[in-house]
Formats: sequence, structure tokens, C-alpha cells
Amino acid sequence: MEATPVTEPIRRPRASPLAINAAAIGAILLRDIRLRAGPYYTGFLMILLLPLAHLLVIVVIYHIFGRLAPQGTDQVVYFGLSILPFVIYAYLSRQIVTSLGENRPLLYFNRVKIFDILVARGILEATNSVVVFIIFVCILAVYSTDFSPRDWPGIVFAVAATIYFGFSFGVPNALIAQVLPVWAMFFNLSMPVFWMTSGVFFFPTAIPDPYDRWLALNPLLQCVEWIRYAYYEDYPDKLLNVPYLITFATACLAVSLIAERLARRALRK
Repeated sequence: MEATPVTEPIRRPRASPLAINAAAIGAILLRDIRLRAGPYYTGFLMILLLPLAHLLVIVVIYHIFGRLAPQGTDQVVYFGLSILPFVIYAYLSRQIVTSLGENRPLLYFNRVKIFDILVARGILEATNSVVVFIIFVCILAVYSTDFSPRDWPGIVFAVAATIYFGFSFGVPNALIAQVLPVWAMFFNLSMPVFWMTSGVFFFPTAIPDPYDRWLALNPLLQCVEWIRYAYYEDYPDKLLNVPYLITFATACLAVSLIAERLARRALRK
């Protein structure tokens, strides 16, 4: 009687750490979308419409009160482009700060890392910001009497830098809020300060020295100045410092990575 050959069970190749992280981020992203959008994804319209409505309401208020644009001839374009970076920053960073608290149960799984949650929420909010930007630009192009950007790539890079800053600045505040939950409330209270100092409703280059240099230390003001400089032909670049903006955002992200590594056990409690 012939003996049947014994075959070894087929083993799946071991997944790389990068593939595991990517799978975790994808799963968390889908979970975030489902929780925030609802079973029929109708809530996703609210995720998109809230920042867009915020943007349009403020522009309409400026238009009703007849605020004159310090640059250009169309006040809707000037104030719309000025408010856009603030709206992107406010909604994106606030969602990053609350992401760990909303997904705290996932940290009980060993394969889910803190930065997986932050990156997943960042991808969702960055996508939302891009859609809001595209819709708002289309509205300006259709309804504005004089919409003619000087440098389209510059505007796109300015929006991308605003998204990067919003994420990078939100991450360290999210880590602090994970240890000290009341910090999220203090972070929300900082929004009016950013609003008042980011040059949205005043002309930064008209501020006398040395106060204008102090205001230029606000990275969000750099985002506002960059998008204005990219749009207008003769906009002054006196306060614009793109390397400072990128360096500040990168430093926030780097410090957060180091802090998360050193305090991982405390953050996962």
C-alpha cells in the first residue's frame, strides 16, 4: 500500500510593518467616514457644506456691509481668498485634535498606533479641504466680475501648505488633549486669536514696524499672505516667508513624533 505524501500547509507571506500601518489607516478612515457620514452617507454632505457655508457666510457679510478690498477691485474675491486659509486650518486642526478622543477604543488593539488615527483623520479632512477649495474657486469664477489669478500653481501650493500646517499644528495639540482632555476646549478658544491675527480683515503690510514683524510670526498669516501674493499681480511680499511656514509646520510634526515615541504608554491609557 502506497503512503500518501504529506504536504506542508501553505503559509502566507508575512506582511511588512508598512503594509500593516496602511491597512490600519485605511480601516480607521472607513470607520471615520461611516461614523461621521451616517449609514446613508448623507452626513458627509454636512462635513463638506459646513466649512463651505462658513466661508460663504463671512464673504456675504463683508459684501453687505460694503467692506472695501485693500487690494484689487472685487471685494468678494479678496475677502474670499483671505478667509479660505483660516477656514481650512480651523476645521482641519480641530478635527485632528478631537480624533484621538473619538477613536480611543481603537488604541486597545496592539496594531493600531496613535499616528494611524491621526493620519486617517488628516486624510479625510485634507480631502474635504481640497473639495471645499475647488467648489469655492468655481463659485468665484462663475459669480465674480473679475476673477483672474496671477499664479495658479502658487495658489494651489498655498492651499497645500495651509493643509500641511493645519495637520502639523493639530497633531501636538491632539497629543496634549489625549493626556489633558480640557486642552481641546482651550484649543478651540484659540481660534478667535488666530482669526484676529492672521490678516483676514486687515492689510498686514499696512501695520507699522516692528508690529508687522511680530504678526508675521503667525504661520496662518503666512498662508493668507501667500494666497494673496499668488493671486494679485502687484501684491507686496514684504511679510511673506514661505521657508518659515514650512519649517514651523515640519518642526511641530517632528516634535510630535518624538514626543509620541517617548510617551507612548501614557498616551495609550
